[in-house]
Amino acid sequence: MKIKELLKDLEYTWLQGSEETEVTGICHDNRKARPGDAFVCITGARHDSHDFVMELAEKGVSLLIVEKEIPLPEGTAAIRVSDTRLASPLLAAAFYGHPADRMVTVAVTGSKGKTTVTHMMADVFRAAGYRTGTIGTNGAILPRTGVTFGDIPGADQMEAIDCAETPGHDCYELSNTTPDAMEVQMYLAMMAKAGCTHVVIEVSSQGMKQHRVDGITFGYGIWTNIETGDHIGPTEHKDFEEYLTCKAMMINHSRIGFVNCDDVHAADFLSHVELSDGSDGREKRLFRFGCGADADYRGYGLEECFDETSRQPGIRFGMHGKTEKEIFVNLPGTFNMYNALPVISIAEDLGISDEVINKALSALRIRGRFDIVFKNDHFQVCVDFAHNGYSTRNHLKALREYRPKRLVCVFGADGNRSRYRRYEMGEASALLADLSIVTAGHNRYETFEQIMADIQQGIDKAQAAKKEPVSYLVIPNRQNAIRYAIEHAEEGDMITILGLGHESYQEENGVKYPHSDIDFARQCCRELGLL
Repeated sequence: MKIKELLKDLEYTWLQGSEETEVTGICHDNRKARPGDAFVCITGARHDSHDFVMELAEKGVSLLIVEKEIPLPEGTAAIRVSDTRLASPLLAAAFYGHPADRMVTVAVTGSKGKTTVTHMMADVFRAAGYRTGTIGTNGAILPRTGVTFGDIPGADQMEAIDCAETPGHDCYELSNTTPDAMEVQMYLAMMAKAGCTHVVIEVSSQGMKQHRVDGITFGYGIWTNIETGDHIGPTEHKDFEEYLTCKAMMINHSRIGFVNCDDVHAADFLSHVELSDGSDGREKRLFRFGCGADADYRGYGLEECFDETSRQPGIRFGMHGKTEKEIFVNLPGTFNMYNALPVISIAEDLGISDEVINKALSALRIRGRFDIVFKNDHFQVCVDFAHNGYSTRNHLKALREYRPKRLVCVFGADGNRSRYRRYEMGEASALLADLSIVTAGHNRYETFEQIMADIQQGIDKAQAAKKEPVSYLVIPNRQNAIRYAIEHAEEGDMITILGLGHESYQEENGVKYPHSDIDFARQCCRELGLL
């Protein structure tokens, strides 16, 4: 690609060099720059890559994109833009050929439910016969088609693993729910080459704040809900208003939006949304889902179901939309009806049949989300990503639908995150589990003792509310805590392990140590001769 082709949709000031120069890659990390790259200089909190332009020229980059007036190396093409963070995703989209424009795109945002909704939507698409990719918390997942990606810059550095929950697909691990713009566009280009016609992307509020998906107009956008106190802090959002605004930005990046009108913050959220709901005489582009009378797609008649043979709970409900539907989802919990409603709405809009929708939603398996990693006639073990009070409460209430004689909750709260998460997780587990085993999560740069002191406040609050002693243990080592729960399992136990879900590491003092709750729980069962 020539520089002039890369820049055709960008506003910039030409500084030096030739626009006929070839660009063979795109990068914003000076450690990873390669000859022929277009390099975007970013001013960060700790590092400023403008300081490395001479070194970058020596590496042979073809183009420097800067936002400051700085001395430039001779012989290297350079442009200046007003904000390189804003320019970066637009350049990435152009470099990879705007792959999102060649697929049906669905973006999902919200405090809770993003991963579940993403996988529900992808499973419906796959059941309808569409090659589908996903980008989100569980990685970048795309069909294994036999094509190679050596001609897609950056793809040669990515390593795929088999995607166990989606047979015939490969998974690439991501460092963020929504990776940086260059990775997003690279994976989209890989999906397009693999023949994907549909893609579902989890979009975090941080991803919107940092412009990681700028340059993409999503076909559909879904907003699930929003929680106060979550993702508010020095390293995330300064306050709830900013958090809310960033969530709404994703809907405004979509041609058609679906919003949970039953959420307590729905009115505030909608005040930030620019899509028309039809009340202004313009074409309707915003649709509401929920159980209230103002919902365009309305769920009703929710029933909890239980299959005695498989010992598997689920939910059944009806839905008003363009047609009447009866839906079954093989996951428990009212919140999973809310997760399913926008998925069904979009499927209906695309003409996917009720039969296909039910086929997909009745056979869900999502790694690290209500993931039953072991069960026999004696007890079961579940792994889930619940990592705050809201999700812990919902998760434990839903697990009661498995009809356990005893509910055992192994959980850890994270360091360097909102302390409210710790209070609330401690309180939720103490109130709803028969036995709580408190252990470490991602301590990050805090000690377990600091985190435990906050969890203890939540446990004490629950104990005061129950007016009776709460049954709990403290086992700081996570593997020891999991092993204890499994070794001491009683007849009819449901053991749930919360906080890490699908993740394959545990972080302490800035170091990520290999660990998987899923794999370790199975290992313990294997050691006991149960697998």
